[in-house]
Amino acid sequence: MGKMKTDLPPMNWVRTFEVAARLLNFSAAARELNMTQSAVSQQIKLLEHHLGEPLFVRKHKKVSLTNSGLAYLPVVQGILNNLQRKTADIFSPVGEGRLVLNVNYAFSSLWLSQHINTFCARYPGIRLQLIHSNWEREFSESRYDLSIMNGNGRWPGLSLEPLLKAEVKAFCSPQVAHLVHTPKDFLALPLIDIMGSSHSWSLWFERMGVDMSDANVICHKVDTLAAAYQMVKCGLGVMLAYPDFIAQEEPDKRLIAPIEEALPSEDNYFLAFPEGKPLSKSAMVFRDWLFTELGKVTPPNHH
Repeated sequence: MGKMKTDLPPMNWVRTFEVAARLLNFSAAARELNMTQSAVSQQIKLLEHHLGEPLFVRKHKKVSLTNSGLAYLPVVQGILNNLQRKTADIFSPVGEGRLVLNVNYAFSSLWLSQHINTFCARYPGIRLQLIHSNWEREFSESRYDLSIMNGNGRWPGLSLEPLLKAEVKAFCSPQVAHLVHTPKDFLALPLIDIMGSSHSWSLWFERMGVDMSDANVICHKVDTLAAAYQMVKCGLGVMLAYPDFIAQEEPDKRLIAPIEEALPSEDNYFLAFPEGKPLSKSAMVFRDWLFTELGKVTPPNHH
């Protein structure tokens, strides 16, 4: 074998290797590729010469993969699958293809799951793959077409588009709301605190002019807005939440904000994708649909 070349081998050689390695039969590979068996063998030999190592062990008209062949096969399959998907994303008609979404668990539970049926009805040719995460450190921009993330937005390398108005109000169930007449009344209720949020009950009481230093406050901590929502909906205390979120509920199920004043928040839910990355057609139609459903104007970038 000659010395391995640094340039990439021709695509048809790589494709022939993938089929032959997957089937471990040159005759079957020839049938799948609509080629002659001799043409398959010749392309495999050319690829092996190009790489400088044998990929197959040929014994008694049977073939098996060498260690190098075994290592090379998943690499080739991953590249070919990704190329096929990206080709479909770029060149398929709008409303077709696959869309991989990484979604904050609370956003998916409280909003997306209740609205996604309208997207699927409008674009039946788009196949969704939803992957849920809670903390921003769990997001990896390389694996997803789009992400919906919650936090302060200080994430380098990402294009971020805010989805909600960045403010929170104190929400509780209708049964609890009748106990509240002033902000100070909240001190007598269990407070649900969402860990990791930049807004806090201490900031809320400070904005309302309430001194909570001597109050014997009961505070429960949870790691997601979805958990806090269910607790409050069942009548356990009060939570800080985005009014845009709560307004999406059906009126007879809606939580109530007894105090109208809002606390500005550094946090928000963001639609995120890597800076400089062109969006696939499926991603663009989802982005347009998402902002329309939220009653917002779609940002002008990335069209």
